[in-house]
Amino acid sequence: MVKHSALTIVPIHFPTVRAGDELADLILNGVRRERLRLRSGDIVAVASKIVSTCEARYVKLEATHVTRVAKHLAARWRIDERLAAIVTSEADRVVGGVNGFLLTIKNGFLVPNAGVDLKNSPPGTAMLWPRDPDRSARELRRILERRCNNEIGVEIIDSHVTPLRLGTVGLAIGVSGFVPVLDHRGLRDIFGRRIRATQANVADDVASAAHLLMGENAERIGAVLVRGVAVSPNARANGESARLSLGRCLVGNNLKKAQP
Repeated sequence: MVKHSALTIVPIHFPTVRAGDELADLILNGVRRERLRLRSGDIVAVASKIVSTCEARYVKLEATHVTRVAKHLAARWRIDERLAAIVTSEADRVVGGVNGFLLTIKNGFLVPNAGVDLKNSPPGTAMLWPRDPDRSARELRRILERRCNNEIGVEIIDSHVTPLRLGTVGLAIGVSGFVPVLDHRGLRDIFGRRIRATQANVADDVASAAHLLMGENAERIGAVLVRGVAVSPNARANGESARLSLGRCLVGNNLKKAQP
């Protein structure tokens, strides 16, 4: 258990997860092992690979059809042709790359390889993102709330990289039960000046806190209970309000579409 002032984050350890497993059972059993119960206001951050495994969202590399575009991208960026084929089928847009990775837009996120990953995926397979992360988060939240009789938030998280920074941080790819962005516009700073632009992405902040415990290797921490975060509960909220169009994004507005 890690505490930062009023914030408490608790790792939830999982057994080996298989396709078809009931995710809510895995989470509630893990919470009970920590001798805790879900309270109103808690946020459960779940690793995207856990959700994808339960939803059987992985594909066999040997069964992948490699297209001409995938072959070109694989040669240009020194990536396995089969992986390139899976990435291009999952991505909404390929915008570039570096050796070993394609830079893509997936579900409005700028991420490597459209979220496709070989790590911690069964041998010979590639793991995909959940088909609809917001829906997965919403369905899981409803089950957990019914069983714990409290109003909670759920987010599905993955790791990603940020421009000009080495290493990964957490990213909330699916959100349910709370408003993901806190709007500070119109408030005053310490010198009394009116804030004009600042909005805080609390969902990604929570994702990074959870990612800190989950790690990137064989920790088997499939979810993290986050308690004490100041959020605005909203049963209808999802991750859509945290997304920006390319034209409004400082980085995205300056991207050029890769030419396959």
